[in-house]
Amino acid sequence: MSKTVKPSDLASAIQKELTIYSEGVTSKVNAAGDTSAKKLRKLTKASAPVASGSFKRNIAIKEETDPATGMKKFTWYVKEPDHRLTHLLVHGHATRTGGRTKADPFLQNALDQVLPEFEQAVEEALK
Repeated sequence: MSKTVKPSDLASAIQKELTIYSEGVTSKVNAAGDTSAKKLRKLTKASAPVASGSFKRNIAIKEETDPATGMKKFTWYVKEPDHRLTHLLVHGHATRTGGRTKADPFLQNALDQVLPEFEQAVEEALK
C-alpha cells in the first residue's frame, strides 16, 4: 500500500521518513557499540599481562551519549591507581638496569578481534 503525499507536504514527509530511519540506525549502532565495548573489556581483562588482579579489575568502559544526536561513545580505560600502567605494558619501558621490557600488544590484539565485528554490525544497520 502506497502513501499519497501532496507536493506541498513533500518536504515534511521526507523529513519524517528520514527521522524514522535515523532513529532506527542510531539505536542499532548504539547496541552494536555496547556489545563491542563489553566484548573488548572482557577480552582485555582476560589477556592483560599483569599477574596482579588490581589492573584487571580496574579495566572499564565509559559510555557517553551525545544529547543532540543520541549517538553513544564508548571509551576503554583503566581506573586509578593503575591507569598509568597501560602505556608501559603496551609500549614497553626502561628497566632499572638499563634494558627495556618487551611490549605486550594485548589491547591491539583485542581491538583487532572486536573492530571487524563492530564494522560489520554498523554496515548491516545502515542497510
